[in-house]
Amino acid sequence: MDAAIEEGINVISLSLGLGASPFYEDHIAIAAFSNIQKGIFVSCSAGNSGPDSGLLSNVAPWIFTVGASTIDRRMRTTVSLGNNMLLDGESLYQPQDFDHKFRALVYPGKDAAWCMSGSLDHIDVKGKVVLCDIGEIDNVEKGQVVKDAGGAAMILANDHIFSAESIVAEAHVLPASLLGYKEGVEVKKYLNSTSSPVATILFRGTLCNLKSDPEVASFSSRGPNPTIPGILMPDIIGPGVDILAAWSKSVGNQTGTKAMFHIVSGTSMSSPHLAGTAALLKSAFPEWSPAAIKSAIMTTTSQLNRNGQAIVDEKGLPA
Repeated sequence: MDAAIEEGINVISLSLGLGASPFYEDHIAIAAFSNIQKGIFVSCSAGNSGPDSGLLSNVAPWIFTVGASTIDRRMRTTVSLGNNMLLDGESLYQPQDFDHKFRALVYPGKDAAWCMSGSLDHIDVKGKVVLCDIGEIDNVEKGQVVKDAGGAAMILANDHIFSAESIVAEAHVLPASLLGYKEGVEVKKYLNSTSSPVATILFRGTLCNLKSDPEVASFSSRGPNPTIPGILMPDIIGPGVDILAAWSKSVGNQTGTKAMFHIVSGTSMSSPHLAGTAALLKSAFPEWSPAAIKSAIMTTTSQLNRNGQAIVDEKGLPA
């Protein structure tokens, strides 16, 4: 950040943070203060500790602190149940050779419901669709456990406390669909309603122009400001869910591909979006200070989604 001053940089985006602490102990806050004095705009990630309150990074008022929101694009996968119910979810992995036929639906239950390593060893899931609850381990790891046990596909059900209706697209290793909490409840109701439950997953590809966005992502840190409660933080939310970008290696260890891209979610994705906005403003108004740019962005934003209704959080409540 000191080198940025020496090299005449106008805008810095920092996708990192260590939580809130007194400013005199916060190296990012101290360095950013020097940057601001030299006219450099600093955009920082708010952190991925949501939805708990008070867990926030980069709370110094001279930093532009950015939370994460959804965008109007989904990598849609739809769970189809034997009772004709259709439940929308997401997955980045959508194989073209999956036959979409109904298969037996299995919910391991109890401790095995998290689909952790070894939990399915004594459960017959071969050729079946397996319902797993999120938590304890990474979602993609759960898919590997299901695949290793012989499962044909996986449905992931969000919890109510942390993720609720907030879902993301991930590079799964088998056909899968991540569902919101309410949709997961519907799957479990169906399981309890019949002795022969069946399900399949339909791949819808990329859908755009959804009107319910933006929504605050469940993982997005949201304040209040633990260091100075009188200063509201984060300053803003920006696109941070299902963000497409160049990637340094092949996703899923695919061979024979030159185009390496990935979908990633986090406030590390939203902070650069606002840094880009600041760069556009600095280009148009080079005399503007970092504070002027921050003010211009914040006072021209909206608290409404594309439907003209209040922006909501992962539980559908006004954010």
